[in-house]
Amino acid sequence: MFYIFPSTLIVTNNDPDPQIITLLKTLNHQLNPNNPDLKIIDTDWSISEIRTIKNFLSQKPYNHLNKVVIIKNADNLAAEAQNALLKVLEEPGLNNYLILTTNQPSSLLPTIHSRCHLIKTKELAIAKTDQLLKISGILKTDLATVDQFGLDKTSALPFLENQLLLFQQQLISQPNSQTTNLIQKLIHAIQMVKANVDPRSALDYFFLS
Repeated sequence: MFYIFPSTLIVTNNDPDPQIITLLKTLNHQLNPNNPDLKIIDTDWSISEIRTIKNFLSQKPYNHLNKVVIIKNADNLAAEAQNALLKVLEEPGLNNYLILTTNQPSSLLPTIHSRCHLIKTKELAIAKTDQLLKISGILKTDLATVDQFGLDKTSALPFLENQLLLFQQQLISQPNSQTTNLIQKLIHAIQMVKANVDPRSALDYFFLS
């Protein structure tokens, strides 16, 4: 028997991904925007749109045994919208299913990952653990690192994303609140750089906040 998890995260470059088709078929659904028991979020990733999910899932299915929500490119969700999604990911309700897709899993909060069954159809980069950045707490030393990587977006963004992979790997092997806090700061710094905030300011935030 093929088990369907209530909340699933698919790491993929495909749209639609074959895994979505398989999951929907198992649930006796089709990828049809006119399906009243299927909600697809693919253009509006606002917090207000995310809050409509709870109401959608609270209603009885129209002509299926279950209801399904698909959030495509979930990495477009701002941190506030991701936080608003956590409760429903953890407790979607009986016969309710959520499917998220992303090709940038590092842009999603660790708490999103922890609440979802992960399916990878895209190979992710594996970072070397000996490259893990150590924050010294010494202002002069940490600012020197900012000077090294904070010159422009093309150097700051790969540095931050690689560090995020490293800290996520560390969190899996050695879970602790300090690493979780660093991951959250890294995600925010990455979002700052992607929003065209001065990379030095984003790195200052990560090292000094």
